[in-house]
Amino acid sequence: MARIKPETEVIENRAQAEGALAEMAALERKMTAIKCDMQEQIDLAKAKAGQQAAPIEARFKELSKAVGVYAKLNRQELFTKGKSLDMGFGIIGFRASSRVVQMRGVTAEMTLERLHQYGLTDGIRVKEEVNREVCLGWPDERLELVGMARQSLDTFYIELKQETLPHEKGV
Repeated sequence: MARIKPETEVIENRAQAEGALAEMAALERKMTAIKCDMQEQIDLAKAKAGQQAAPIEARFKELSKAVGVYAKLNRQELFTKGKSLDMGFGIIGFRASSRVVQMRGVTAEMTLERLHQYGLTDGIRVKEEVNREVCLGWPDERLELVGMARQSLDTFYIELKQETLPHEKGV
């Protein structure tokens, strides 16, 4: 009869379990060191890219602003046939849009108060969602009443001890 080999390592006693936890703690330290090195390299790369890109971004904004000023000053002659103009390397134009802004001297809080006062609650944004933290404290009958149920989970966990070296305690 062929013996089935398990897909995972088998721990047969407490000493092996403690050995596995010790190895896991060592592996976690190695992973943390690798991730710290990686993050340091990423930070350096971002800083270098930011330094290289800064003058390019500044020039891009400067040119964009200059083209915008040119378009505004020459709007009548440039946009006689429409609101946009194809210029070969790109299209420039004006888009009509509207937005709602606060009146001078009126704060957002004052506007909210007036919306409530006049019953214009459709102008108020409210995000509704189930507050599961509150529901967790409810009795099962109340949960059932609203279409919810308590579910008990027995999840396995491993908590590795992270001892600090004497020179790290003051840090």
